[in-house]
Amino acid sequence: MTRTPTPKPSPSTRFEAQLTDGIRRIGLEPTPVQCRQFATYIDLLQQWGAKINLTATTDPMTVIDRHFCDSLALWPALGLIAPSAIPSRGRLLDIGSGAGFPGVPLKIMAPQIALTLLEPRQKRAAFLQVLIAALGCTKSQVVTSQLAELSGAPAAIGYNWIVARGVGQFDDLIKDATDLLAPGGCFAFYLSERQPKVVFQQISGFTVADYQYSLPFSSTKHRLLLLRRQ
Repeated sequence: MTRTPTPKPSPSTRFEAQLTDGIRRIGLEPTPVQCRQFATYIDLLQQWGAKINLTATTDPMTVIDRHFCDSLALWPALGLIAPSAIPSRGRLLDIGSGAGFPGVPLKIMAPQIALTLLEPRQKRAAFLQVLIAALGCTKSQVVTSQLAELSGAPAAIGYNWIVARGVGQFDDLIKDATDLLAPGGCFAFYLSERQPKVVFQQISGFTVADYQYSLPFSSTKHRLLLLRRQ
């Protein structure tokens, strides 16, 4: 009797399984809709990566580990595991968003928040506009300004979370970034474990937390420095 070979999983099925596994390992649970949004995100990174330099690699499994899961570490770092724990009126600012990390993955997993992607480079800003439209991200905007310019606008004050990943030095960002925080708001600075945290301990009016974590597949160790306005 001839045995029918077991069909191999499609690339999209493998991607969704890997994505779901990775996000679960950091403590979150993606829905099928969110998995499809991440798949669209990968597609756009690959399409635009042929025209402008967005990321060092667009390999899906590497992007899941190094970019999607790394970006999402903020929610478990703040103890915001369940979607209902994230305020529906929360506002998030991503400084120097580039390819959309970490702001867009954080928005995908918390669609109720308002997102501002700060990206002064026109080509990357154009990519971000296409990205948030393709993902159906409501309450989202791309601002083509520098952080110092944004800090002078009254409407920019009152963010619950401000994030910076792979952009600038902490001491160049801290004053303008923290001026934009709401009371109880948090500035999250993604960095490698080799960078010192001495400067973070010298800021009056803020509590400091050093959150250390490992990426789900490469096991690379990363850190989040969290400054919360008292």
